[in-house]
Parts: sequence; C-alpha cells; structure tokens
Amino acid sequence: MNLDGLTMSVLAKELNERLQTGQIQKLYQIDKTTLLFKIRALNEDQNLIITVGATPAMYLSKPLQDLPKEPSSLCMFLRKHIEGSRIVKVEQINGDRIMCIQTDKLEMDGSITSTLIYVELMGKYSNCIFVQDGVVLESLIHVSPLMNRERSISPKLQYELPPNANRVSLMDFDYNEIRNLLVSFGNGSVQQSIRAIFNGFGKPLLDEVLYNANLNGDEIITDLEASQVDKLANALYDLKMMLQNGNGLLSLVNDNHKKAYSTFILHNYNVVKTYETISEALEETIHSTKAIHTADKELEKILTAAIKKEEGRHQKIKDELEDTNKMDTYKLYGDLLMINAHLQVQYEPSIELQNLLSDEGEMLTIPLKPNLTIVENAQWYYKLYTKLKNRMVSGEYQLNASTTKLEYLKSILYSISLATTRESLEEIRKECMDAGIIKKSKKPLSYKLGKSNYIHLTIDEGEMFIGRNNQQNEYLTHRFAKPTDIWFHTQDIQGSHLILRLNVEPDDMILSKVAQYAAYFSKARETSKVPVDYTYIKNIKKPPGSPLGFVIFNTHQTMIVEPKKPDNYNE
Repeated sequence: MNLDGLTMSVLAKELNERLQTGQIQKLYQIDKTTLLFKIRALNEDQNLIITVGATPAMYLSKPLQDLPKEPSSLCMFLRKHIEGSRIVKVEQINGDRIMCIQTDKLEMDGSITSTLIYVELMGKYSNCIFVQDGVVLESLIHVSPLMNRERSISPKLQYELPPNANRVSLMDFDYNEIRNLLVSFGNGSVQQSIRAIFNGFGKPLLDEVLYNANLNGDEIITDLEASQVDKLANALYDLKMMLQNGNGLLSLVNDNHKKAYSTFILHNYNVVKTYETISEALEETIHSTKAIHTADKELEKILTAAIKKEEGRHQKIKDELEDTNKMDTYKLYGDLLMINAHLQVQYEPSIELQNLLSDEGEMLTIPLKPNLTIVENAQWYYKLYTKLKNRMVSGEYQLNASTTKLEYLKSILYSISLATTRESLEEIRKECMDAGIIKKSKKPLSYKLGKSNYIHLTIDEGEMFIGRNNQQNEYLTHRFAKPTDIWFHTQDIQGSHLILRLNVEPDDMILSKVAQYAAYFSKARETSKVPVDYTYIKNIKKPPGSPLGFVIFNTHQTMIVEPKKPDNYNE
C-alpha cells in the first residue's frame, strides 16, 4: 500500500496522538528491515512497527506472538541508546514521506540525550535512521557512495534530508499564503506548479483539487485569471482542512479499476473498504503480503524447505524400488545361462535361448558381458538379483519411514496456522528442536510451557478438547483422554486430534456435528467433503518410536462431512 505524503500527514497525527509521552520499553529486530518498538503510552501497550523492506510502512500493530529470542547486534546496540526513552512527538517532515520520532532519554548523570528516528518511506530508498546531534548513530540499511552518489548513510556521518527539501508542506499554510505561493512560484502548467511547490501530491488527490477548481491541470498558471487562482487556492486550502480533520482510511476504486487510498471520498471513486485507522489498513496489507519475516514465518520457511527435501528423497526411493521390478528377470537370465553352461559365448554381446522355465517356451535374447564366460555372466546376473532383492527390503522400509516423516513435517507446518499464542508457538519450536529440524536455542524460555494450551470448547452434549500442535495432540490422546472418550481426526489429512467427552449417549447427529468441527480444525478446512475417522480412545495405540501425534487403531468408522466452525470458537 503506497500512501502519498499528504495522506501520511494523517498517519503522523494518528501516531502522535497515540504515542506522545509514551516510553519505549523494548525494541526488537524482527528481520533485516523491520523493527518493533514496544511502547507504554496513555496507560496502554502499543506496538509500533517500522519496516523498510519490499513494503515500506510505519504503523501500530496488534501484539506479535512470535518474536526473536536472541537479539541481533544492531538490536543490542539500539536498545542501549533507545530503551527507556520518552517520545516527545511524532511528526512529518516537509509534507514528504518522511516521519520523525523525537525521543528524550534521562541518563544516569541527570542529562537528557535526544535521539531523532527518521523513517523514510520512499520506495526502494526507504530507511530507518537514528540520529543524535545531527550525526547518524545507526540505520537499518547502510548506504555507501557506490550505492548512492548523492547521499551516503552510515554511522558517524552527518544526516541530511533527501532531495526535494525546497518543496514545502501544504499543511503549514493558510489560504492567503497558499495563494501567494501559487502566484510567486507558479511556473508551467497548473499541475506542474502544484507538484513543484508542495510535497506529497499523489495523482488521486491532485485530480481531486483540479476537479474542485474546475481546471484540467494543463492550463499555464501565469495565464489564469485572478478568480481562477482564487478558486485553485481555495481547493488546496479545503484539501488541507479535510486532511487536518480526517482520520481513518478509505480503500477506493474507480470505473477503470484503479485503486486509491484517501481519508475522504474522491469524486470519481467508489468505497471498497473503510478502516478506522491508517495503521489498521497498513497492518492488513503487511499481513496479506507476508512482507515481515517474523520468527514463525522463518520456522514456516524452514519446514517448507524440509518438506521439499524429503519429497525429493521420497521420490528417489520410489524410483529405486521401481528398478527392483527387474529382479525376477535377472534371476531368470541367470538360471537359463546356468542351464546352458556348456555353450561357448565368450566375446558375444548377447545370446538367444529358449525359456525352458515357462510353459510357452518363448525365445529370449539375453544381453551378455563379452569378456565373461556364460557361467560368469550367470553369476553376474545372480549378483544383480541379490542386490535388488536387498534393496527392495531396505527400500520399502525407507519408503515407509519417509512417508511417516513427510506426514509428520506437514502436521507441524499445519500446526503453525493454529498457533495464536506465544506459548503455542514455543511448543512447536521446542518440538522442532527435539526432532532436529532446527538448532536448539542456547537461551532458555523465561517461563514454563503449560499443558493446557489446547482448545477447550463446550457443547450441549459435553466437552471437546482440540490440540493446536503435535505435543498437545500427544498429551490429549495418550494421557488426558479417558477410554470412553471419542477420538476424531481427518482421514489422511493433516489436522488436530479432537477428543469428545459426552454426558449423554452418542448418536449420529452428535457424531456428525463433531466430525464437522474436526474437519474445520484440519488442512481441509476450505473444502466441502472431508472424510473424518472416529473411534473410542481405548482403540487408539501409539507405535513404539513413532513421532509425536502418530497413532494407529484397529477399528474405526468414517464419516464424510462439510467443515464447520464451532459457534463458540474465537480464533
């Protein structure tokens, strides 16, 4: 979502109202281009995200559940200078796409250190720069002279604003001042003059000003009559007032299907969606584009790569097993050659023999190694037969093990989609460490993982217990559940173990309803017909040495249902 400078003035006001006088309590570096500031302001905890990657943005976010456990060196350095600071104000610089957070920190000797955090949201040139006394302290992205000849950014260099400092902000002037600027500095066409004088004009807002001034924008500004200049100045001033009084954001689209974002309705656009705050709109965009690589996204990436690697290994084993189809042919060749051991075939590439071991007695052409005798060729075929026979035994074992591992990895990947709390994500991370999928962290958890993080829902007929991940599935099925409880799980599809504990006798209506819930808590949530297996807990067994959440059962029933979300479940 690209916001123009004028719309960002509303964002600056929104952030200033929410963050002014707040204290920066913690700072995290989520990925190489993203910082999270945990701020206590107005008796509330605020989460300020600054990201300068593929989708540059600055917004207030809902709490992120999975944060890096081990800070980067940049994060440690910034914590030393920033944590504990008070936010004096958040403002926009010159109406451009540059935000500045002014912070003050009370030092141990009683002095106050001011740090300016410049957030430049300017496409591929976006950056977050920390400045003290006009000198760059640090930045998310270092810019060398080779990368940009006009402006370098690295520690100990003087901070300079990007070009276009000669342009001004529309928000700083009243009607008379706006008119004088148009008369004094207007040059070329009307739209060229507006863009040359004022920062932050995107095409939708510029078109809106021209529409309200009854101009098309191509008129030469020095040729305008005084009444036309008055009308243009009035349209610009009205825009300023609408932005000053505006809040929230509208997602708009015109008849040509072009999108726009504004704090008010534009004359040739229709409203698609309304957001109470600009932060809400930016957060939705970042979340939908997955622009921020949080720790859970990194774990998801690792698991996806592990699944891809195991799928390649799985296919390789299958291909090798297909080669074992030639095993019986090699044994037949060896037997026929031994039967005809009296023949002289050395230096012959092949031999044609009658198949005396079949009822048809058909003729077979058997390839030979020319440098070997007929007996030596027979022994060579027997060796190939033995090799393939051994490969078949080990290959089937490896294929079963690979199938189990694939299902296990996919079940972990699915469980990430159900993790809504930090505890749930840490359980998944711990499981991955125990399974050797990721390296074990040197830093222990600051809290103990509980066993009651599973989903607990009540229905009229009893209770349901649903695992969010393999560890919870293991606990619920093998330790928590009673023999008389009923176990549900989607057939051959990754999903949660659902335990049903009834206070009435089960009937088809109850079982069908709960099977729908079990289908909802699975990877097949978006499909229409899902097979769900169910059986009593007493029929469930866990094979020795099997991974977490893996079960077998000797009797069960299957029901085809449509997934349905439980009425009392809030994600």
